[in-house]
Amino acid sequence: MEATEDNSRRRKFLQMGLSGAMIGLAGCTDRINIRTSSEDNETEPSGGSEESSSSSEEGENSASYTIELVPAWRQEGTFNIATADGDFFTGHSSVTRISPTGQQVFETPEFDEEYRALIDSGWRNSLYADSSGVYFGLAPEDETNGAQLAAFEPASGERRWTHEEPADGLHNYIRATTRTDDVIIYASMSSGSGSDQEPIVRAVDSQSGTAQWNIEYSEGFIPGLFTYEDRLFVQETFRLLVYDLTTQEFITELDIDAGFNRAQRDGDKLFVPGETIQVVSLPTGNEQWSVESEREVDTSPALGEEGMFVGTEAGYILGYDLNTGEELWERRVEGVIDYPPIFADGVVWVASERGGLSAFDEATGELLYREEVEPNFEFAIQDNILLDTERDTAFEIQNSEL
Repeated sequence: MEATEDNSRRRKFLQMGLSGAMIGLAGCTDRINIRTSSEDNETEPSGGSEESSSSSEEGENSASYTIELVPAWRQEGTFNIATADGDFFTGHSSVTRISPTGQQVFETPEFDEEYRALIDSGWRNSLYADSSGVYFGLAPEDETNGAQLAAFEPASGERRWTHEEPADGLHNYIRATTRTDDVIIYASMSSGSGSDQEPIVRAVDSQSGTAQWNIEYSEGFIPGLFTYEDRLFVQETFRLLVYDLTTQEFITELDIDAGFNRAQRDGDKLFVPGETIQVVSLPTGNEQWSVESEREVDTSPALGEEGMFVGTEAGYILGYDLNTGEELWERRVEGVIDYPPIFADGVVWVASERGGLSAFDEATGELLYREEVEPNFEFAIQDNILLDTERDTAFEIQNSEL
């Protein structure tokens, strides 16, 4: 069966667009000091089997502390959200950068009417930011037009340059962006099936936007791009392609089974999610360990201090030891987990498509927090602040001993 994109986020966007419910971003934030507790919201996650029920109870009953989300500041009109370079980024027809203190760093000018920002908490995210600049893709409303990669000044949000992809109906999305030395490397493709694709991996100068080189493919999706030393790693749905970063000469191909789930690099290791979870050494590509998850993994991994964590179609969150692949724990929530878990300060946070927000202790899997938000919401965490797309409030994460 050919790979096809999950269109749930697109349906959400189209529904909002058709109803005229475009939400503007607030130009400033207001501090609030109302304190709320999670005690009334802590309910046992429901599971579809005795196995999932017992594992949830085990995690819930032995907790030594709980978590409270305490309102810290307001940000109205949050639409799509991701973190990069220590800040929150959110937006659609323009993008706002917000520090964890609630201070607005910048808001970009409105994009051309027919374009929208590709900022997302999942593999569709094209955002990359560091001291050199802020870079992300813009998708056209008319899919016969090409996507744009736009570069912005990191402090002011002034647009530095825009690179246009071909207007051929095959390059209207940008799904992965990374930087090495003085170039930005990104992948452009479209939606539909894998055989309908002709993706391009392209490098442009980070200061001028001048194209440097590109690698073209005849089919497939590219969820992730990674660089390490003198190697470029191009993640396709079922293989990892390795190139010489300087010459773009093809070196080797590794079999993987990640699907649309973007791998995660941590130093000299690449963590690859999927039914078979793999960890490979960089730059050699040698496998360090692999384990059969026996679940339909549906997310990119979150990397903690001790474990890597993934979500599944059936609502399981699975944890594995970073160094050995040994299973740490397994829990289940109600609904599909299709946004990547988030690790922060010893806690693994997960959102389900039904709208549940849950937090588990990294080491034990103990349930520390449970709340219903809204279906298909997105959230991000930075410097102990949690911000989501449904509530106009950023929350400080506080621990309370039992």
